[in-house]
Amino acid sequence: MKTYKEIVTEFSSSCAAHLAIKSFAEGALDYLDASSQNILYPYVFLRPLTSPGINLDANGVSGTRSLTFELYSLDVPKLSDASPLQIKSNTEQYIYDIISWFNLGSVQQTEWITLNNTTPVDEAFNDRAYGWVAVLNVNDTYVLDYCAFPSLAQQA
Repeated sequence: MKTYKEIVTEFSSSCAAHLAIKSFAEGALDYLDASSQNILYPYVFLRPLTSPGINLDANGVSGTRSLTFELYSLDVPKLSDASPLQIKSNTEQYIYDIISWFNLGSVQQTEWITLNNTTPVDEAFNDRAYGWVAVLNVNDTYVLDYCAFPSLAQQA
């Protein structure tokens, strides 16, 4: 099982390896808006939403942990006559590239990330940014392990 920090690091690594994506960040929605003025575009932002927890198997020991995120893929036209249509086309592809990084590349687990839906973003941040927001589930195996429970009794 990957920790939350390891999952975010994987997203960051996928964006760093991508030839078009210039910056990545993670956090609450307020951070996305506040940081929009001082970043390099195209920009990918990961916002945690929910975790339904662990769906344990019949033995009650192992199962699947799911985390739900919004993944923003945004860009700003470089010229006043640049096409928002082309930007939306590019930024949508970046989302699918990142999913491929996880499911077919780095993590190499089919359906490690599942895509729930995508929604276009038009003129965000004072009419500047265009792109998409995708709702993703990150699904990872999880095994309950009492041996790893940190306690004073184990120190003796």
